[in-house]
Formats: sequence, structure tokens, C-alpha cells
Amino acid sequence: MLVRDRMTPQPLVVVTPDTPITETQQLMRDHDIRHLPVVYEQQTLVGLVTREAVLKAVPWSAASLSVLETQYVLSKVKVGKVMLRDVITVTEDTPVEDAARIMVDNKASCLLVMRQEKLVGIITDVDLLSTTMEMLGARRTGVSLSVTIPNRVGEMARLSTAVASIGGNLTAFSTWRGEPPEPLGVVLKVDGVSKEQLVAVVEKLTEIDVLDVRES
Repeated sequence: MLVRDRMTPQPLVVVTPDTPITETQQLMRDHDIRHLPVVYEQQTLVGLVTREAVLKAVPWSAASLSVLETQYVLSKVKVGKVMLRDVITVTEDTPVEDAARIMVDNKASCLLVMRQEKLVGIITDVDLLSTTMEMLGARRTGVSLSVTIPNRVGEMARLSTAVASIGGNLTAFSTWRGEPPEPLGVVLKVDGVSKEQLVAVVEKLTEIDVLDVRES
């Protein structure tokens, strides 16, 4: 799966360096978004403004002002004063797992997507969480099973074959941790069988430990 499959593509809601912070706040509220790319004409990317940056734009001295006075102060603050200039970007062909790693490593909540020098989209932490949810089968009905298996060739096939042998339909399959020789954690989502049937067949497999099982 690539970034192009999960990103929000153009046309995006954008601002320019000269956009007042008050207008930026309104755009974020109207579109229920937390990030706005900052561009010059013809979609030349120059920065990123976030909801957090907008909140920090309120001067500490404005705390005692009235709402109208605060709005007046903020109307004088432009996006160019508070935007992030060192923006992390990826391309449309970046695998989503690489995009997730880049976000985690840089503690970033979004990545702007570029095609050469042109802004073509944005992918956020919520987009990647939604992807993870789908990969784990969170919205599918069935039996969710978490196990550990030996981290060696053939173990996933052994597990999936056992599920298929009782008529189970494997609808989601994901792994975590497990640098050899540590066991590999596996999460399955299976339909077509009961919780009891699934546990019974998996518990017959040597060196595979059931951590959790539940119906959803």
C-alpha cells in the first residue's frame, strides 16, 4: 500500500504566508482539519501551519484582553510568522509503512506529499491510524486471536493452514515485535468459525501460545 492510496489529494485547503491567523483558525474550524500547507502562487510549497502553531500565536500579553481585542491582535499576525519552514515531505510512491516510520521518528503529525516540486496531497497520523485499524480488521465481525509463534520459516503457513482446516476465513493478519530468536506476535481476524473452534485448533500447534481471543 502506497501513500497515494491513503492521502488526501488535491485540491487541498491551503493558505499563503500573508494569510492572517484569524482566517487560518476559521479555515481549520470550517474544514475540521489540523494542518494547512502554506504555498505561494501555483502551489509552490513554503511551509506548514498546524493547529498547535496557531494556538501558540496568541501573545501571552493578550490573555487579559477582550475577545474583540484578541481578534484584533491576531488579525495582525500572519501565517508566515508562525509556520514551520522545515517541512518533512514524501512522494506518492512511498510505502505507508515508511511514511509511518518517518512520522514516528520525527514526532510529526503529518507529511506533505510532493510530485517533484509540486504539492499533490497530505497524509496525517489519523490516515495511518485508520490504515492500521483496517489492517487489524477492527470494523470486521469475527474472532480476533492474538498469539506468539516461533520466528522462523514456515510458522505463519502452519498457523494459517490450521485455521483453514476448520473452515476459518482469514480476513486480517498482522504481526508485531519479534527479532529472532524472540517469538513473533501475530494478530488474526477470522470469520466462519466460533471462538471455541479457533482456540481448540490453535492450541494443538506446538510452540504457539494463545495470548488473547475475543469475538467482535
